[in-house]
Amino acid sequence: MVHGCAPQENSVLAKLKDFAVVCIQSSGALSDRDLSTLCETITGLKPDFWEETEPGTFLAFFLVTRGGRTKSLKLSAAVGSLRKQGSGFAGVGVAKTVGELVTEANWHGKILTCPFGDAVNQAMKLAREAAQKETRA
Repeated sequence: MVHGCAPQENSVLAKLKDFAVVCIQSSGALSDRDLSTLCETITGLKPDFWEETEPGTFLAFFLVTRGGRTKSLKLSAAVGSLRKQGSGFAGVGVAKTVGELVTEANWHGKILTCPFGDAVNQAMKLAREAAQKETRA
């Protein structure tokens, strides 16, 4: 039994925070090598949270207060350069949005679940459209 008002380690707090969101959408299947390259590219920019939400759709979240706008631009540019380097990324679309999202974090500020809100939906829509455009090009 826990006494007093001290927060428990596994306590979760839902909060609204400003994020730069980068959505990377592949119109086709990525090879294991290309998938590994993409994951390394994402993790190299140290997002505050990221995940593959469905096959070929990646979301990376950068807190605006921690230089998120700059990091999100760097990720978008890095994925764009991958697209130029080889045909494995030819059908990849990238979109960036900024907005207030709901997120769950522990008492130490570590984000525990994928943030959600309008900025995520908009980024996914724009990335899907960009991937379709790249596929037609």
